[in-house]
Amino acid sequence: MLLRTIGCWTPYPRAAEACSGYLVSSDSSYLLLDCGHGVAAQLTRWLPAEQLDAVIISHFHPDHYVDLYAIRHMIRAALFLKTRQQPLSVYLPAEPAHLYKEFAAMPELQVNTLTANSAFMVGNMRVQPFPVHHSLPSFGVRVENQNQSLVYTADTSISWSLMDEVKKGTDLLLCECTLMAVEGDFAQQLGHLTTTEAGRLAREGGVGVLLATHFWPEYDVLVLQREIEQEYQGKLIMAAPDLAITI
Repeated sequence: MLLRTIGCWTPYPRAAEACSGYLVSSDSSYLLLDCGHGVAAQLTRWLPAEQLDAVIISHFHPDHYVDLYAIRHMIRAALFLKTRQQPLSVYLPAEPAHLYKEFAAMPELQVNTLTANSAFMVGNMRVQPFPVHHSLPSFGVRVENQNQSLVYTADTSISWSLMDEVKKGTDLLLCECTLMAVEGDFAQQLGHLTTTEAGRLAREGGVGVLLATHFWPEYDVLVLQREIEQEYQGKLIMAAPDLAITI
């Protein structure tokens, strides 16, 4: 599998960049994890939207889903031009219900409900959602292919259930680290991880590679990296636009 970072910022992107969006590919299958501000335009630098096989929206905060509106229109154009034959498979949380129903009514999208028991295939990649702790219903995902494994935390606070999921075997942990170490109480309140919590999750989870992401644009990413390294001395990569990692 190949993971490409389309965007890594929250809750707004740096100039000419994007919020959360991660393209996972295997052979000829393409899965987009989240689709926040700016992702649709940045994605087309690497893949025409009509070639997407599926999109997963972890939760309905705008920095994770709002560019699905743009992707919808790209798919509509492809169907009209006959460069695509089928609607795009999209996997969404059921809540908030008004947003789920809005996307489910779009004929360009084939909407499916994310649940903890709803494992599914995207090409030859097996996807297993799992609930995480956030201010809205939110799901992380495990993606597996040929003994390779990726775990995406989405937006979440630290929890035993998240640690247990990572400990199942994780070659690449795509992990949010929204806040700094001194902001632990605030992170718990908002449903996010700090830098040191991300490092601890990777260390205790025994991951192969930690890819840290979900940065506030006003932070110095190098400072965030140094904080993570206080907890985790394994292979650490800080997300950046256009970064590609083979899993």
